[in-house]
Amino acid sequence: MNVVISIPSRKGFAPLALRARNIAEKALACLHYKNSVLELYLVTDIEIKALNKLFRGKDELTNVLSFEARAFPRGDIGGSKRYLGEVYLAPNVIKKRDESISLLIVHGALHLSGYTHAKQSDRIDMEKKEDEILTYVKHHHGA
Repeated sequence: MNVVISIPSRKGFAPLALRARNIAEKALACLHYKNSVLELYLVTDIEIKALNKLFRGKDELTNVLSFEARAFPRGDIGGSKRYLGEVYLAPNVIKKRDESISLLIVHGALHLSGYTHAKQSDRIDMEKKEDEILTYVKHHHGA
């Protein structure tokens, strides 16, 4: 069973947290991750900008940030669960940009799986996988 910990930072994100968790669980199922943990955080514009500056050196808003487990290992997950890492989403930025939160959750999960968009061929592979997972998510009770 896939485990996704969804921790909204603000009460205003609570309604979105359940939907985001559902999408992330389906994305992990499509990626064939069993007994895996992905931490999913819904954060404010100020928080995502601070994280972007601290970890990427970019003093600007972004929509999603992913941190692989090797960068932030967790010893408290326990059992036979595989810790994948953390995905931070900025719902207000996503909404302002009229972007798909489903796509960005999948995008973040793929980064934790080793996908990148550093080169054009990487980007094409990643976009193909995003489409595949989004189709899976949609056909398994929507997103």
